[in-house]
Amino acid sequence: MARLQTGFFLILLTTIGFSQEYDNVDEEANQTINFKTSSSIFDWKYRLHTGVSSSFFIDFITSPLSHVDIEYTDPGNIIRIEQGAVQTTYASYYTIGFVPRYNIYELKNNLAFAISAPIAIGFGNATRASETVIGASGFGNFQLPLFFNVFYGAESTYDAQDHVGFNVGYGFEFNKIGLLNFSSLSQNENINKSWVMPAFTAGAQFYRGLSPMEVNVKFGYGKIENQLVDQYGNPLLDGKRITRASSIKLSVIYFL
Repeated sequence: MARLQTGFFLILLTTIGFSQEYDNVDEEANQTINFKTSSSIFDWKYRLHTGVSSSFFIDFITSPLSHVDIEYTDPGNIIRIEQGAVQTTYASYYTIGFVPRYNIYELKNNLAFAISAPIAIGFGNATRASETVIGASGFGNFQLPLFFNVFYGAESTYDAQDHVGFNVGYGFEFNKIGLLNFSSLSQNENINKSWVMPAFTAGAQFYRGLSPMEVNVKFGYGKIENQLVDQYGNPLLDGKRITRASSIKLSVIYFL
């Protein structure tokens, strides 16, 4: 009888322990289900991620090739108009930015599709892109890309447990270089125009101590163009110069 009582007592303890463990699993599952259900696309407190970016020296921008009217007065007071080539290049000493990102679809805890708009203001000089073009002269730049991103791993969602992650993105960026104009040219508004071009981005997320951060590279590009005339409207001696609008920036992002 004592053995029977002891056996019954052990079975009872095992049943109670299994029941408690099963209840804990169910509770964790319910919490996960409730958490996912409550996080709708409009739950901006859970979907919105922000960061601050900084770049030192590796931030270069070149404007698209364009042309302006160059007026000449030939003998007999005959006015002649030629098309002079225009292109500006810019190099930033330091660029600071704000990086908002909104997860529009979170497939898993460590995989998300997002849109981002990493706004940046740079401190550097703008000048002509080559000796055969007219260029703007100024200081500073403003850049506003809009990307569709895929984030995986660390910092992809607020529930991600990974220590390392990566992301890629594609979209378009708005550029304006030479915010402070130092040029005395009469047609500066036609020489220093803003523009939009395609761009892509890639980055790696990781932790430095307890602080999440990202190393990011962004590249913007315009269509390839042939420059056939110089800044005076004369044909180039080499026939043509191949160029395009472009931008490249290496930055570090600190997540807030």
